[in-house]
Amino acid sequence: MDKKPVILVIEDEESLRDAIRTKLASSGFAVLSAMTAEEGLEILEFHTPDLVWLDLLLPGMGGFQFLERLRKEDKFKNLPVIIVSVSASPEKVQHAFQLNVVDYIVKSQYRLEDIVKKIDSLLPNPHKK
Repeated sequence: MDKKPVILVIEDEESLRDAIRTKLASSGFAVLSAMTAEEGLEILEFHTPDLVWLDLLLPGMGGFQFLERLRKEDKFKNLPVIIVSVSASPEKVQHAFQLNVVDYIVKSQYRLEDIVKKIDSLLPNPHKK
């Protein structure tokens, strides 16, 4: 049996994080979740997910700071990261892609199931339900 792809969700809004976790799990993913970037870094000490869902506006360390720290570590240099944020200024989008994100999604422009499909398509070997 194939192992489920593991997604790390870093999102501070609890109701959204719970909805994301539920939707991803029901779509065949294993889900790790964190409310802060610091919690996300702690999780990464023990787990290597297949993809990270990253909100930019987080309490404490922001999403870009998290991403910059992540990219400094050899084992995470190429870890797929998808930014899902409320804001998409050209500067933020450009900065995100300079940090090697695989996609930048504005929350209000997508339904959750569309984002899940996009995540599945971004994985090296999209899994089948």
